[in-house]
Amino acid sequence: MEEKLQKVAEDFLKRIQEILPAGKADKSFVVGIVGMIGSGRTLLAKTLVENIKGAVLISANSARYLLKEQNLPWGENVYACIFFVVEWLVGNGYVAVLDGNQVEKDRRVRLKELAKKSGVKYNLLKIITSEATAEKYLREKYSQPPKNTFEDYWPGTDADDIVQNLKERNKDFYAIDQEDPKQEFFAEIENEGTIEKFKQKAVKIARKLQ
Repeated sequence: MEEKLQKVAEDFLKRIQEILPAGKADKSFVVGIVGMIGSGRTLLAKTLVENIKGAVLISANSARYLLKEQNLPWGENVYACIFFVVEWLVGNGYVAVLDGNQVEKDRRVRLKELAKKSGVKYNLLKIITSEATAEKYLREKYSQPPKNTFEDYWPGTDADDIVQNLKERNKDFYAIDQEDPKQEFFAEIENEGTIEKFKQKAVKIARKLQ
């Protein structure tokens, strides 16, 4: 990792260390989430963290915020920072929950290998929803201006732009079902009802994960 990127990753970790939960996990593991844009990945991740002992949210947008501050590109740099933090967390007795999409196969493989190297399990969850529901959530999410902080950063696009290209942006998500061998998931969660019902499903998954 080049020096400037290393400093961003260390800053990311330092900020996470400042908000660690009071107690560590009974067992460390990693949770990844696959879902189309607007499917509720962040809501699922936050609900899991609230209901799993020693769980910590690792937000891809937080990494993007720090990288932007240092004028560094996103892409692979986002995941370099995320993996750096994940490795520390599971190595120190915590559960790492990622809200960033795990649709790219090579990133899923790398994260699974990182977890294996650390002696923990990588649990992948899949959110199943329709594009109509995803569009509804996106328009609600982007109806308010972002705060643009480490904790609440949006990548600078508006709802119309995202919705207009929803199918194109989700092509990697659709491609997962065509993989050989077929990707295995710890659980698949349907999100077509109310937010409250979705959160109830997430709580049940949290219990199973522990």
